[in-house]
Amino acid sequence: MSEPHGHISRGARLIELLPVFAALVLHAVAHGRWLVCAPAMVVMLWAVLAGVRLDYTPARLLLAGALGFAVGVVMLGVSVPPTAPFPPSIFGPVCGALVGLCVLCGLGRNRYYAWTYACLLVALSMRVRALPGMAWVLGAVVLSVLLVAFVEGGFLRTGLRGAVGFGVFTVLLVGLALLLARTVAASEGLLMDAVYRMTSGTGSGGGAEFQSQVDIRSISRIPRGSERALLVVSGARPERLRMRVFDAFDGERWTTSAALAKERLTLPSGGAGEERLLALTVLAPLGAWLPAPAGMRGVDGARPEVQGGWVMKGEGLEGTALVLHASPEERLPPEAAPGESLTTLPEELKAELRPLAEALTGKALTAREKAEALETYFHHHFEYSLDVNLKGEGSPLAVLVREKRAAYCTYFASAMAALLRTQGVPTRVVGGFAPEERNTLTGATLVRERDAHAWVEVYLADEGRFVAFDPTPWRSRDEALGLTQGPPGLLGNVVGAVGTFFRKLGAALRYHPMDQLRAVGSSPVFWALLTAGALWRWWRGRRTGGRVKAGRGALDTRDAKLAAAYARYLRTLKRRAGLVPAPSETDDELLSRLRAARGDAVADVAAEFLAHYREARYRGGPAGPARWTELVERLEAVLRLPVTDRRSSGPTPSPASTGSGPGSPRADRP
Repeated sequence: MSEPHGHISRGARLIELLPVFAALVLHAVAHGRWLVCAPAMVVMLWAVLAGVRLDYTPARLLLAGALGFAVGVVMLGVSVPPTAPFPPSIFGPVCGALVGLCVLCGLGRNRYYAWTYACLLVALSMRVRALPGMAWVLGAVVLSVLLVAFVEGGFLRTGLRGAVGFGVFTVLLVGLALLLARTVAASEGLLMDAVYRMTSGTGSGGGAEFQSQVDIRSISRIPRGSERALLVVSGARPERLRMRVFDAFDGERWTTSAALAKERLTLPSGGAGEERLLALTVLAPLGAWLPAPAGMRGVDGARPEVQGGWVMKGEGLEGTALVLHASPEERLPPEAAPGESLTTLPEELKAELRPLAEALTGKALTAREKAEALETYFHHHFEYSLDVNLKGEGSPLAVLVREKRAAYCTYFASAMAALLRTQGVPTRVVGGFAPEERNTLTGATLVRERDAHAWVEVYLADEGRFVAFDPTPWRSRDEALGLTQGPPGLLGNVVGAVGTFFRKLGAALRYHPMDQLRAVGSSPVFWALLTAGALWRWWRGRRTGGRVKAGRGALDTRDAKLAAAYARYLRTLKRRAGLVPAPSETDDELLSRLRAARGDAVADVAAEFLAHYREARYRGGPAGPARWTELVERLEAVLRLPVTDRRSSGPTPSPASTGSGPGSPRADRP
């Protein structure tokens, strides 16, 4: 099970495990999981001081993960459930499994594996908001990695190249933790939505269901909008993108009437110089509807069907780059006054809401004045919340307005539309997106799932058209959705631009792969790069042809494990001693250079490895992969020691380690 570890000092092993300790502390502080993390740290500390090392095997890895998972399950019943972006019943066992994997890999000296699992644990732990001291503990993770580099890794001896290499590794490690944390945040809405559906047995009012109807319930909860990107719009940022219009309300749900769904319209044309162009790319499926601003005049790249309410329907638009022609102002075209259907309500609801509407609209006379009065009222007296509880005396909308309960956009829009209908004002509810994330560097606006929104459109007789009003209190909405941070700086815009480019490319390759292949095949840039690459390969082959052929001939060996052991031996000499064999240099000549540069203790270990290697390579000796690995690890260990300690360590070389002089065979150099 375990064996004393004599090649690496206890202090070096402790330093090597510092990133794991820091990750465990961060998780314990963030989620109060000291009963899980503290025993794990004690076990690792005891194992290091006792010189114990666990052998790493896949079976033990699975066992450690299963044991940690089981401990996480048990902890749910004996401690406070951890705070997480998804249910504790999932989060607790998963984090327990990660703790078990960290411990096993740390005790087996598989430090990169241990650091990877620690990185995952850090990413999940960082999802706790407003955690005091989180930055300090995260900084301890970074500093511990750097300390490993300086003290245990011989960082100072590797020079500028080693400094740059380890700097890149550290940036990648920290970046991976931040990226994973962001990924968890991006998937939070989808994950919570799935859990909500499984536990409630009903839809949450999002996705395809939201596109067909809007339900008004006494109690409702929607997941926090995810970061999943749906659209990219280039050009002036539209204020709203319309998708569906709901004109029928039965007191519990808004739907699209059959008359409006059957109506077919023709987009108006505009004069020269009186339109703006928007480039739009659909990144993900949105059903059969094309989001577009009010005042559309045409679409290049598709032929959507224009239905009643000036909404556009189109199939298979994912991954397609479209050009939208729209009016300079987001205004719907003029149309005839609607019938009485847009002022109807169930009689009981109308009787309940009419006194509230009259009190709130006051002396307002026109439809515009009444709409503005209600819009202002909702802005100033309500708070946005993803959790809605409208239980009380009367209908949910009456409870909302009368008691100023917190709600989200569909409730505010429904309440405002119903109040206006009691006053004889034709009103409907509209669903779509209110995009906010604009990249000032590229002018592109990224529309995410969290930007889904609902508002009202009121028919104003003096204009002869429907006009948008939005009762949602935006300040508290941004706070509830975590959108209160300021605009990104230059670096953030650059990163965003690169991400948007790859999103568009990925959508095009996913939904229209053949079109992209044809576009690449017909591109002169592609053929120019292909020709340049071929010429470079030909020139390099002529320049180094002799050496390449000789090197390939030396690789002729049937034992892949033996070749891998020798390749690791050469990498160790390169990384730890800075020695790279010349094309015509023998192993004995390289060994002489190593002896001159690092002393007899190091060279003796290398000579012993070469002796076993030659015995297995040329005579079929009994030594196996375990022995080769042990010798290479011993070489790595002795190269880490200070120069003064090397002279008193190292094994006595075997007689075969001296080789056969200048004529000795040259070993493989993968």
